[in-house]
Amino acid sequence: MRCPRCSFEGSLANGQCPNCGYVIMPGTSAQLYSTPTRSVPLSETPYQTLARPTSLAEPIGLYPLARGDMLSQRRYRILGQITLPQTQQRQGTAWMAVDTQVGNRQVVIRQIVASPEIAKTATHEQLVSNVAQRLQEAGLHEGFPEVVDLFSDRKSFFIVMLYPEGESLATLLKLQGGALPEPMVAKIGYEICGLLTIMAQQQPPMVHGSINPDTILVSEDNQRISLIHLPLFTPDVPRGASENGSAGYYAPEQVRGEIDPSVDLYGLAATLHHAVTGYDPRTRLTFFHTPARRLNPAVSRQMEMILARQLSLSKSQRYSHPAEMQQDLLALLASYPEQPANNPAPPVATPVLLNPAHIREQVRDTTMLNMGVFAAISVLLIVAFLLVILRP
Repeated sequence: MRCPRCSFEGSLANGQCPNCGYVIMPGTSAQLYSTPTRSVPLSETPYQTLARPTSLAEPIGLYPLARGDMLSQRRYRILGQITLPQTQQRQGTAWMAVDTQVGNRQVVIRQIVASPEIAKTATHEQLVSNVAQRLQEAGLHEGFPEVVDLFSDRKSFFIVMLYPEGESLATLLKLQGGALPEPMVAKIGYEICGLLTIMAQQQPPMVHGSINPDTILVSEDNQRISLIHLPLFTPDVPRGASENGSAGYYAPEQVRGEIDPSVDLYGLAATLHHAVTGYDPRTRLTFFHTPARRLNPAVSRQMEMILARQLSLSKSQRYSHPAEMQQDLLALLASYPEQPANNPAPPVATPVLLNPAHIREQVRDTTMLNMGVFAAISVLLIVAFLLVILRP
């Protein structure tokens, strides 16, 4: 058997990989990954005694689950349904659950449902094997959910992933009531760029399609950044973007139907712009992002330049790869003054935290002042012009 973490081949020792210590629970899908280059029929996996689905494209409504329901021979207890991004809602349903066999740890269970178009491209077993392998490869890297199980139950396939610890960036913005400190935002951008680089290296590249504050988790110590809700298949083109909850984070080409890694980097930049200014792009004109320093004077010029470049309407003017944007963010992080570990900086050393109401008031006052100056100059020019004309 090949270990899904370190690729060690050999016998298990007390249910663990003897090389890296990875725990392979009884009944998991370790055998599914023993030969990554071929799709192993489900008849060779531990799930051969369970009912096998007749189609991956069956209606989602066939599998309603409520709090307290059990799956996989009563191993997983459902806590509640998770709302998936709009671009993944044709890819099955997701639930938060607890693993009763492993210390009641929290997991996410994803039902694997392919659209009719995708279901025609391969057999059910091949599609499930490909989904599991891609997600498992991503889960080997910190920042992605780790795959722990794959099973068949209630005539459907399910994949189980650990739920990363932390609060969503959306929750942090709501609690803050305005802009977050720029160094924190820069670190989030740096880490997510690294994750996008890993996704772009897969063959074919994995596209998330819904990067926004709801899909980014930040640990309590702000040291671990995670990306959740990885798609099982290529994400759908967003429909009704102007009415969608995350319309402000979609790239222009994504709305037109182009799904490639560039849309994720654009979504990240729109998210960072929101976090560093406090302005929600869903409340603004589509694809219009005011320069960051105009909304929050505490933003550095370097951060404003990074965001302005990546939020350009033209793909050719943006970063061509996540690694490029990551390098600029690394330089930005290095420019911040170092803070002693045991001596936190006083509040004045951090960027000014302006809530949206204060920012709007400042912008309005500045606009009125500029209009007043312009009007005064115009009056003086008119008076001078009249004096020149009317002079004898």
